[in-house]
Amino acid sequence: MKRFFFSILVFLFIAVSDAKPTVEILATGGTIAGVAASQTSTTYVAGSLSAQQLINSVNGLESIANIKYTQVYNKDSGNITTSDWMKLYAEVNKAAQDQSIDAIVITHGTDTLEETAYFLNLVAKTEKPIVLVGSMRASTSMSADGPLNLYNAVAVAISPQTHNRGVLVVMNEKIFGARNVTKTHTTNVDTFQSPNSGPLGDVVMGDVSYYSTPNRASTTDTPFKISNDTALPNVAIIYEYVGVDTKILASILKDKTLKGIVIAGVGDGNIPSYEHDFLVKARKAGIVVVRSSRTGSGIVSYDYNNLDTTYGLIAGDNLRPEKARILLMLSLLQTNDIKQIQQNFYKY
Repeated sequence: MKRFFFSILVFLFIAVSDAKPTVEILATGGTIAGVAASQTSTTYVAGSLSAQQLINSVNGLESIANIKYTQVYNKDSGNITTSDWMKLYAEVNKAAQDQSIDAIVITHGTDTLEETAYFLNLVAKTEKPIVLVGSMRASTSMSADGPLNLYNAVAVAISPQTHNRGVLVVMNEKIFGARNVTKTHTTNVDTFQSPNSGPLGDVVMGDVSYYSTPNRASTTDTPFKISNDTALPNVAIIYEYVGVDTKILASILKDKTLKGIVIAGVGDGNIPSYEHDFLVKARKAGIVVVRSSRTGSGIVSYDYNNLDTTYGLIAGDNLRPEKARILLMLSLLQTNDIKQIQQNFYKY
Protein backbone atom coordinates (compact mmCIF):
# COMPACT_ATOMS: atom_id res chain seq x y z
CA MET A 1 0.00 0.00 0.00
CA LYS A 2 2.81 2.42 0.86
CA ARG A 3 4.45 1.65 -2.45
CA PHE A 4 1.14 2.38 -4.23
CA PHE A 5 0.76 5.81 -2.59
CA PHE A 6 4.41 6.59 -3.27
CA SER A 7 3.86 5.78 -6.96
CA ILE A 8 0.84 8.09 -7.02
CA LEU A 9 2.89 10.94 -5.49
CA VAL A 10 5.66 10.44 -8.04
CA PHE A 11 3.09 10.46 -10.86
CA LEU A 12 1.51 13.67 -9.59
CA PHE A 13 4.92 15.32 -9.22
CA ILE A 14 5.85 14.44 -12.78
CA ALA A 15 2.47 15.61 -14.08
CA VAL A 16 2.78 18.99 -12.33
CA SER A 17 6.37 19.41 -13.55
CA ASP A 18 5.35 18.62 -17.13
CA ALA A 19 2.53 21.16 -16.93
CA LYS A 20 4.94 23.99 -16.22
CA PRO A 21 6.87 25.68 -19.04
CA THR A 22 10.61 25.10 -19.20
CA VAL A 23 13.00 28.04 -19.20
CA GLU A 24 16.68 27.92 -20.08
CA ILE A 25 18.68 30.48 -18.09
CA LEU A 26 21.88 31.51 -19.84
CA ALA A 27 24.15 33.09 -17.23
CA THR A 28 26.85 35.54 -18.33
CA GLY A 29 27.85 37.23 -15.07
CA GLY A 30 27.39 40.90 -14.21
CA THR A 31 26.29 42.70 -11.06
CA ILE A 32 23.38 40.29 -10.62
CA ALA A 33 26.06 37.67 -9.90
CA GLY A 34 28.29 40.14 -8.05
CA VAL A 35 29.63 39.84 -4.51
CA ALA A 36 30.73 42.73 -2.25
CA ALA A 37 32.61 42.83 1.03
CA SER A 38 29.60 44.25 2.88
CA GLN A 39 25.89 44.91 2.39
CA THR A 40 26.48 48.63 1.86
CA SER A 41 29.63 48.54 -0.26
CA THR A 42 29.41 50.15 -3.70
CA THR A 43 32.39 48.17 -4.94
CA TYR A 44 32.06 44.49 -5.73
CA VAL A 45 33.32 41.75 -8.01
CA ALA A 46 30.88 41.16 -10.86
CA GLY A 47 30.33 37.62 -12.08
CA SER A 48 31.17 35.92 -8.79
CA LEU A 49 28.12 33.70 -8.33
CA SER A 50 27.56 30.67 -10.53
CA ALA A 51 24.33 30.17 -12.45
CA GLN A 52 23.23 27.57 -9.90
CA GLN A 53 23.90 29.92 -6.96
CA LEU A 54 22.00 32.69 -8.70
CA ILE A 55 18.98 30.48 -9.34
CA ASN A 56 19.03 29.16 -5.76
CA SER A 57 18.83 32.75 -4.47
CA VAL A 58 15.35 33.25 -5.99
CA ASN A 59 12.62 31.76 -3.83
CA GLY A 60 9.65 30.41 -5.77
CA LEU A 61 11.33 30.42 -9.17
CA GLU A 62 10.84 26.70 -9.75
CA SER A 63 7.18 26.97 -8.73
CA ILE A 64 6.40 28.87 -11.94
CA ALA A 65 8.73 27.10 -14.38
CA ASN A 66 11.05 24.17 -14.83
CA ILE A 67 14.52 25.67 -14.85
CA LYS A 68 17.51 24.59 -16.85
CA TYR A 69 20.70 26.61 -16.96
CA THR A 70 24.00 27.08 -18.76
CA GLN A 71 26.97 29.12 -17.56
CA VAL A 72 27.96 30.75 -20.85
CA TYR A 73 30.64 32.89 -19.19
CA ASN A 74 30.91 34.82 -15.95
CA LYS A 75 32.26 38.32 -16.34
CA ASP A 76 31.76 42.05 -15.90
CA SER A 77 29.71 43.08 -18.95
CA GLY A 78 32.14 45.91 -19.59
CA ASN A 79 34.60 43.20 -20.62
CA ILE A 80 32.29 41.51 -23.11
CA THR A 81 33.61 41.27 -26.68
CA THR A 82 31.96 40.48 -30.01
CA SER A 83 33.52 37.00 -29.68
CA ASP A 84 31.52 36.61 -26.45
CA TRP A 85 28.41 37.58 -28.41
CA MET A 86 29.06 34.72 -30.80
CA LYS A 87 29.41 32.30 -27.90
CA LEU A 88 26.13 33.53 -26.43
CA TYR A 89 24.47 33.41 -29.86
CA ALA A 90 25.47 29.75 -30.15
CA GLU A 91 23.86 28.97 -26.78
CA VAL A 92 20.69 30.87 -27.73
CA ASN A 93 20.56 28.87 -30.96
CA LYS A 94 20.97 25.61 -29.06
CA ALA A 95 18.15 26.50 -26.66
CA ALA A 96 15.96 27.69 -29.54
CA GLN A 97 16.32 24.34 -31.29
CA ASP A 98 15.67 22.31 -28.13
CA GLN A 99 11.98 21.37 -28.26
CA SER A 100 11.90 20.86 -24.49
CA ILE A 101 12.64 24.55 -23.87
CA ASP A 102 9.83 27.11 -24.09
CA ALA A 103 11.67 30.35 -23.35
CA ILE A 104 15.15 31.79 -22.79
CA VAL A 105 16.29 34.15 -20.02
CA ILE A 106 19.77 35.69 -20.09
CA THR A 107 21.34 37.12 -16.93
CA HIS A 108 23.71 39.92 -17.90
CA GLY A 109 25.66 42.87 -16.55
CA THR A 110 23.87 46.17 -17.03
CA ASP A 111 26.76 48.15 -18.56
CA THR A 112 26.33 46.59 -22.01
CA LEU A 113 23.03 44.74 -21.56
CA GLU A 114 21.22 47.00 -24.03
CA GLU A 115 23.79 46.23 -26.75
CA THR A 116 23.60 42.46 -26.30
CA ALA A 117 19.80 42.67 -26.29
CA TYR A 118 19.70 44.60 -29.57
CA PHE A 119 22.28 42.32 -31.19
CA LEU A 120 20.16 39.27 -30.37
CA ASN A 121 17.03 41.14 -31.44
CA LEU A 122 18.54 41.34 -34.93
CA VAL A 123 20.17 37.90 -35.26
CA ALA A 124 18.27 35.37 -33.11
CA LYS A 125 16.13 33.27 -35.44
CA THR A 126 13.51 31.97 -33.04
CA GLU A 127 9.98 32.80 -32.01
CA LYS A 128 10.67 31.63 -28.47
CA PRO A 129 10.70 34.53 -25.98
CA ILE A 130 14.17 35.86 -25.12
CA VAL A 131 14.43 38.06 -22.03
CA LEU A 132 17.57 39.75 -20.69
CA VAL A 133 17.80 40.71 -17.04
CA GLY A 134 20.37 42.15 -14.65
CA SER A 135 20.58 44.14 -11.46
CA MET A 136 22.02 47.40 -10.19
CA ARG A 137 22.99 46.02 -6.79
CA ALA A 138 25.28 43.10 -6.07
CA SER A 139 23.76 39.88 -4.76
CA THR A 140 25.14 40.62 -1.29
CA SER A 141 23.76 44.18 -1.12
CA MET A 142 21.09 45.37 1.27
CA SER A 143 17.82 45.23 -0.71
CA ALA A 144 19.47 43.50 -3.68
CA ASP A 145 17.28 43.86 -6.76
CA GLY A 146 18.57 40.82 -8.61
CA PRO A 147 16.33 38.05 -7.22
CA LEU A 148 13.04 39.81 -7.96
CA ASN A 149 14.32 40.97 -11.36
CA LEU A 150 15.15 37.37 -12.26
CA TYR A 151 11.81 36.07 -10.97
CA ASN A 152 9.98 38.71 -13.02
CA ALA A 153 12.10 37.95 -16.10
CA VAL A 154 11.10 34.29 -15.97
CA ALA A 155 7.44 35.31 -15.47
CA VAL A 156 7.63 37.55 -18.56
CA ALA A 157 9.38 34.84 -20.59
CA ILE A 158 6.66 32.26 -19.91
CA SER A 159 3.71 34.62 -20.32
CA PRO A 160 1.56 33.83 -23.39
CA GLN A 161 1.37 37.59 -23.97
CA THR A 162 5.12 37.78 -24.62
CA HIS A 163 5.18 35.99 -27.97
CA ASN A 164 6.06 38.03 -31.08
CA ARG A 165 7.48 41.00 -29.20
CA GLY A 166 11.14 40.45 -30.07
CA VAL A 167 13.93 40.34 -27.51
CA LEU A 168 12.96 41.98 -24.21
CA VAL A 169 14.68 43.50 -21.18
CA VAL A 170 13.12 43.23 -17.72
CA MET A 171 14.40 45.53 -15.00
CA ASN A 172 12.80 47.10 -11.93
CA GLU A 173 9.27 45.83 -12.72
CA LYS A 174 9.33 47.23 -16.26
CA ILE A 175 9.38 45.45 -19.61
CA PHE A 176 11.33 47.05 -22.46
CA GLY A 177 11.91 46.32 -26.12
CA ALA A 178 15.55 45.65 -26.98
CA ARG A 179 15.78 48.34 -29.66
CA ASN A 180 14.80 51.34 -27.59
CA VAL A 181 15.96 50.52 -24.07
CA THR A 182 19.03 52.21 -22.59
CA LYS A 183 20.79 52.64 -19.28
CA THR A 184 20.30 56.24 -18.12
CA HIS A 185 21.82 56.41 -14.62
CA THR A 186 25.06 55.13 -13.14
CA THR A 187 23.61 53.51 -10.00
CA ASN A 188 19.83 53.98 -9.72
CA VAL A 189 17.75 50.78 -9.83
CA ASP A 190 15.35 52.57 -12.19
CA THR A 191 18.19 53.24 -14.64
CA PHE A 192 16.72 51.44 -17.65
CA GLN A 193 14.38 53.55 -19.75
CA SER A 194 13.16 53.89 -23.33
CA PRO A 195 13.22 57.67 -23.91
CA ASN A 196 11.66 57.51 -27.38
CA SER A 197 8.86 55.07 -26.66
CA GLY A 198 8.52 54.21 -22.97
CA PRO A 199 8.25 50.67 -21.57
CA LEU A 200 6.17 48.01 -23.29
CA GLY A 201 4.59 46.94 -20.02
CA ASP A 202 5.00 46.14 -16.35
CA VAL A 203 5.62 43.01 -14.31
CA VAL A 204 4.73 43.20 -10.63
CA MET A 205 5.59 40.14 -8.52
CA GLY A 206 5.29 38.00 -11.64
CA ASP A 207 2.02 39.56 -12.83
CA VAL A 208 2.61 40.61 -16.46
CA SER A 209 0.80 43.50 -18.19
CA TYR A 210 1.56 44.86 -21.68
CA TYR A 211 0.55 48.23 -23.11
CA SER A 212 2.28 48.19 -26.50
CA THR A 213 4.20 46.10 -29.03
CA PRO A 214 7.49 47.02 -30.79
CA ASN A 215 6.87 48.28 -34.33
CA ARG A 216 10.25 47.39 -35.86
CA ALA A 217 11.08 44.00 -37.37
CA SER A 218 13.09 41.66 -35.16
CA THR A 219 14.43 38.08 -34.78
CA THR A 220 12.86 35.88 -37.48
CA ASP A 221 11.72 38.93 -39.47
CA THR A 222 15.20 40.36 -40.07
CA PRO A 223 17.58 39.40 -42.92
CA PHE A 224 20.68 39.23 -40.71
CA LYS A 225 22.12 35.73 -40.63
CA ILE A 226 25.33 34.82 -38.86
CA SER A 227 27.11 31.68 -37.79
CA ASN A 228 28.82 30.88 -34.50
CA ASP A 229 32.18 31.99 -35.89
CA THR A 230 31.13 35.11 -37.82
CA ALA A 231 33.66 37.94 -37.56
CA LEU A 232 31.80 41.24 -37.35
CA PRO A 233 33.20 44.16 -39.38
CA ASN A 234 35.29 46.78 -37.58
CA VAL A 235 33.06 49.81 -36.87
CA ALA A 236 34.18 52.72 -34.70
CA ILE A 237 32.21 55.38 -32.82
CA ILE A 238 33.34 59.01 -32.86
CA TYR A 239 31.92 61.41 -30.27
CA GLU A 240 31.59 65.03 -31.35
CA TYR A 241 32.44 67.95 -29.06
CA VAL A 242 33.64 71.55 -29.29
CA GLY A 243 37.04 71.73 -30.96
CA VAL A 244 37.55 68.16 -32.20
CA ASP A 245 41.19 67.62 -33.14
CA THR A 246 41.04 66.65 -36.82
CA LYS A 247 44.52 65.11 -36.60
CA ILE A 248 43.06 62.46 -34.29
CA LEU A 249 40.29 61.82 -36.81
CA ALA A 250 42.83 61.47 -39.61
CA SER A 251 44.74 58.87 -37.60
CA ILE A 252 41.62 56.72 -37.36
CA LEU A 253 41.57 56.33 -41.13
CA LYS A 254 45.01 54.70 -41.04
CA ASP A 255 43.36 51.54 -39.76
CA LYS A 256 42.81 49.57 -42.97
CA THR A 257 40.45 47.14 -41.23
CA LEU A 258 37.96 49.93 -40.52
CA LYS A 259 34.72 49.36 -42.45
CA GLY A 260 32.34 51.78 -40.80
CA ILE A 261 32.05 54.79 -38.50
CA VAL A 262 29.16 55.96 -36.37
CA ILE A 263 29.37 59.64 -35.49
CA ALA A 264 27.66 60.67 -32.27
CA GLY A 265 26.92 64.12 -33.58
CA VAL A 266 25.73 67.17 -31.69
CA GLY A 267 22.01 67.96 -31.78
CA ASP A 268 20.36 66.49 -34.86
CA GLY A 269 23.42 64.41 -35.72
CA ASN A 270 25.29 67.54 -36.75
CA ILE A 271 28.97 67.34 -37.77
CA PRO A 272 31.32 70.38 -37.69
CA SER A 273 32.13 71.83 -41.11
CA TYR A 274 35.86 71.64 -40.33
CA GLU A 275 35.59 67.85 -40.54
CA HIS A 276 34.96 68.13 -44.30
CA ASP A 277 38.28 66.58 -45.34
CA PHE A 278 37.86 63.71 -42.89
CA LEU A 279 34.42 62.84 -44.25
CA VAL A 280 35.60 63.00 -47.86
CA LYS A 281 38.61 60.77 -47.17
CA ALA A 282 36.54 58.29 -45.18
CA ARG A 283 34.01 57.89 -47.96
CA LYS A 284 36.72 57.64 -50.64
CA ALA A 285 38.25 54.82 -48.59
CA GLY A 286 34.91 52.99 -48.78
CA ILE A 287 34.11 53.53 -45.11
CA VAL A 288 30.37 53.75 -44.47
CA VAL A 289 29.47 56.62 -42.11
CA VAL A 290 26.30 56.83 -40.01
CA ARG A 291 25.13 59.98 -38.24
CA SER A 292 23.71 59.41 -34.77
CA SER A 293 23.31 61.86 -31.90
CA ARG A 294 24.89 62.31 -28.50
CA THR A 295 21.62 63.73 -27.10
CA GLY A 296 20.18 60.35 -26.08
CA SER A 297 16.76 60.65 -27.70
CA GLY A 298 14.99 61.87 -30.80
CA ILE A 299 15.23 61.11 -34.51
CA VAL A 300 18.24 62.15 -36.57
CA SER A 301 16.68 63.87 -39.58
CA TYR A 302 17.72 62.66 -42.99
CA ASP A 303 20.08 65.08 -44.76
CA TYR A 304 20.26 67.59 -41.91
CA ASN A 305 22.50 70.46 -43.12
CA ASN A 306 22.75 68.55 -46.44
CA LEU A 307 25.27 66.22 -44.79
CA ASP A 308 23.89 62.97 -46.18
CA THR A 309 23.58 64.00 -49.83
CA THR A 310 26.84 65.98 -49.78
CA TYR A 311 29.02 63.22 -48.35
CA GLY A 312 26.99 60.06 -48.86
CA LEU A 313 26.18 59.51 -45.18
CA ILE A 314 23.41 57.57 -43.46
CA ALA A 315 20.95 59.06 -40.97
CA GLY A 316 20.75 56.80 -37.92
CA ASP A 317 17.04 57.39 -37.20
CA ASN A 318 16.56 57.25 -33.40
CA LEU A 319 19.21 54.63 -32.61
CA ARG A 320 21.78 55.58 -30.02
CA PRO A 321 25.40 55.41 -31.27
CA GLU A 322 26.19 52.05 -29.67
CA LYS A 323 23.14 50.45 -31.27
CA ALA A 324 23.68 52.19 -34.59
CA ARG A 325 27.10 50.50 -34.59
CA ILE A 326 25.49 47.07 -34.17
CA LEU A 327 23.05 47.59 -37.04
CA LEU A 328 25.83 48.95 -39.24
CA MET A 329 28.09 45.97 -38.48
CA LEU A 330 25.36 43.50 -39.42
CA SER A 331 24.38 45.50 -42.49
CA LEU A 332 27.98 45.54 -43.71
CA LEU A 333 28.01 41.74 -43.68
CA GLN A 334 25.51 41.97 -46.54
CA THR A 335 26.16 45.18 -48.47
CA ASN A 336 28.06 48.48 -48.74
CA ASP A 337 25.17 50.14 -50.55
CA ILE A 338 24.28 53.20 -48.49
CA LYS A 339 20.72 53.34 -49.83
CA GLN A 340 20.06 49.79 -48.67
CA ILE A 341 21.73 50.41 -45.32
CA GLN A 342 19.67 53.59 -44.89
CA GLN A 343 16.53 51.50 -45.34
CA ASN A 344 17.80 49.09 -42.68
CA PHE A 345 17.91 51.96 -40.22
CA TYR A 346 14.25 52.68 -40.91
CA LYS A 347 13.18 49.03 -40.67
CA TYR A 348 15.19 47.58 -37.77
